[in-house]
Amino acid sequence: MNLKQVDNVNVYEDIRLDTIDGVIDFKNFWAKEFQYGQELFFYFHRLEDLTDQKELDEIEKDLLQIFNEDNIYIIIYLDKSWFTYLFKYEYKFGTENLLLKFWRYFYGMDIIIPNINVSFKEVCEYFYLHRENDIYLRSFKANGYAKTVYIKGLGGDYLIKNK
Repeated sequence: MNLKQVDNVNVYEDIRLDTIDGVIDFKNFWAKEFQYGQELFFYFHRLEDLTDQKELDEIEKDLLQIFNEDNIYIIIYLDKSWFTYLFKYEYKFGTENLLLKFWRYFYGMDIIIPNINVSFKEVCEYFYLHRENDIYLRSFKANGYAKTVYIKGLGGDYLIKNK
């Protein structure tokens, strides 16, 4: 992963998940970004269509075990491949593997480190009302909802970090 600065945000380019070294770099990156026990919010939209269907099916089985009514909020559900979800999760041992699965499964993904006083319900309300007009989550962050926001780039070969 190569880092460059663009418009006061970090952009990590050349994310390569088709090699062992690329996967190791990806997992190590996330292990350095988060702390155990830290609450994270995820914004997912659309099923990835570049990944092999067999791999998607296997990932889906794993993901269905962690999603439940207490930690997921469905904003839009058109069908199995077109949707918008919010998900909350506590970072723990092995989360790097889960992030790799998310990266491969979801076409669009944002990871949010919320500010201490921000609830999952508040984030859900914000996304429901404003997400389409706040593509890079700059207003979301400026309004005090998040410490840091990570945005998966189209195609998954880059990552934007707004801290």
